[in-house]
Amino acid sequence: MATTGLLLIQLNSLISSSHLSRIISTAVKKIEKNLYIKVQISSSDSQHENSVQSFNNLADEIYSISSIIGGKLDSRVILSDFRDSLFHVRESQNPLYTNHKIQLILSSSGRSNSILNQLLNKDDDASIEEFEFTEANEPETNEPLTLQNSKKIEIENQANPNSMYDNVVLGGTFDRLHAGHKMLLSAAILRCKKRLTVGVTDGAMINSKKLWEIIEPCELRMKNLKDFLMDVEPRLEYSIVPITDPYGPTAYDPDLELLVVSEETLKGGLKVNQLRKEKGLKILDVYPIPLINDRHASKWEENKISSSSIRIRLLGSYIKPPTKKSRPYVIGLTGGIASGKTSICRRLKDLGAHVISCDRLGHLAYKKGTKCYQEMVDYFGTTILDCNFEIDRKKLGPIVFSDKAQLNKLNSMVWPEIRRLYQTEIQQLKDDGFDGVVVLDAAILLEAEWNEDCNEVWVSIIPPSEAVQRIAERDKLTSEEATKRIGSQLSNSQRLARANLVLCSQWEPDVTALQVQTAWKNLQQHLSSEK
Repeated sequence: MATTGLLLIQLNSLISSSHLSRIISTAVKKIEKNLYIKVQISSSDSQHENSVQSFNNLADEIYSISSIIGGKLDSRVILSDFRDSLFHVRESQNPLYTNHKIQLILSSSGRSNSILNQLLNKDDDASIEEFEFTEANEPETNEPLTLQNSKKIEIENQANPNSMYDNVVLGGTFDRLHAGHKMLLSAAILRCKKRLTVGVTDGAMINSKKLWEIIEPCELRMKNLKDFLMDVEPRLEYSIVPITDPYGPTAYDPDLELLVVSEETLKGGLKVNQLRKEKGLKILDVYPIPLINDRHASKWEENKISSSSIRIRLLGSYIKPPTKKSRPYVIGLTGGIASGKTSICRRLKDLGAHVISCDRLGHLAYKKGTKCYQEMVDYFGTTILDCNFEIDRKKLGPIVFSDKAQLNKLNSMVWPEIRRLYQTEIQQLKDDGFDGVVVLDAAILLEAEWNEDCNEVWVSIIPPSEAVQRIAERDKLTSEEATKRIGSQLSNSQRLARANLVLCSQWEPDVTALQVQTAWKNLQQHLSSEK
């Protein structure tokens, strides 16, 4: 199976959804990761309507089918030939600027040999395969190519679907490029003659998005976006800029002419024109594209193809591969207060893991008669004791959570003792011949640097607002008190920066259970690969 392939599709007036489904279904069985799709346009095919909208619909249909059939395959429709046809350039022989080395060329058109001369990255070893269609999962249909869920949207300054402009602009988060992004970008490219400006949201603008902590860094999103654009049409001028407000370059660039938006950002597009009017700038034509149904969406995901759904699907999967291989295999599980670590540990224990609760060990460290106990009483005084002369955490809590210096002093007493206790327990397991999985459940795993004793780190997160509500209800605290406790800990983003795998318990328990099952499956595959 090839990692990267190029699929050649011959455009003709008879092409249909079922036709495309069969071609793409055949191709995805032979390509593992990256699939370039080049639609060859014959100048002799006078029956096909060579218009911006018809090419746009065709690209959208290919992406829609690829997202259904191709799963995680990164499909990219090359748009250079489309644009040449719109500019009446006949039989263009533009070289292919592909970021990934093409290993396999697939074609049913009989013209695959000619494409080898166009490969910029000199894929002399690329093999060529002529193929016949196999049955796809899509039903037979003779319906014309149409965008799924297409709606007629009418707004002021709406662009003609077939108009082209010198300067086009669009914006978005563009986290982990998916079919919806590619459709939006293709619509902009096909309507652009010279310069395409793309604003990439950054800063506080991403904080309202679901699982925003998992969003890729802006620099990486901009790089991946540039790679995609150069793959599908390298001859345009691209200006890719980070934006920290809803307007970006549209607030000041006088040369912009067309704004491409999705249905959900249409209102923002209309506000752009309102601002430009106030500033005396040229009003932009607006081209809206409809949202696309996600047939893979579960009940807790969005119905549309979206980055947030993709981020949800990352839960339970490795975001950073582990490297340590010692046994027993220790997973450090951490997360903020009320992030669901206890329920996750219970499920991991049912799956066969040995769970060590550092909170339980902490209680042992606090017990009367221990070294820690005496150090705390000597430093904080006897006012932290209950009627049985044991340390009362409810009395100690307000002292340390309101003063960082006091909290640091407490940690310097307790953390070394907890570490000694869990290291003793792990060594005992090893001495008893246990070589399975140990889960070290520790809220302060990273703060105490206990991750150094772990093979990998799993982080459980929930939105801070959800955490405040859970803490307030569970511990009978005010929202202010709960917020202060959260503020004394690492943020979700700080934890995720050091995580191998992420879980989130903000949905129903069965959703968390599914994430844990996925994580356990991925862990077992990793452990099997070590042998």
